[in-house]
Amino acid sequence: MENVEFYSLVAMCSLFAASTWCLARPHLLSSLAAAVASCLWVLLNGPIEGRVLYVVTPNHGLTESDLLSAVGLCIAAWGCWYSIRNRRRRRRRQPNNATHRHPDDTRAAPVRVGD
Repeated sequence: MENVEFYSLVAMCSLFAASTWCLARPHLLSSLAAAVASCLWVLLNGPIEGRVLYVVTPNHGLTESDLLSAVGLCIAAWGCWYSIRNRRRRRRRQPNNATHRHPDDTRAAPVRVGD
């Protein structure tokens, strides 16, 4: 297969870009992009894997580059959690129309006391 190293580098760059986007502006779309880039990196990191850290079988194991996808998934999970938490906070802070009405349903202007 031609250009395998090129596709691996493109996948690694997309993982870095999506993770940076998710850290800079955490929302659901950036979290999804980081998760997808992490999954693509696991599939395409073959030519530039690095050393084997843990051997599972003679042909399979945990490599240095697999840790990058784990970090990317952690960043995606954090971004998803952060955006959901902020969405809930914003909903709690939104003014409720019933609480900002005048007690007797009038729109009278406040009157100065002591004039």
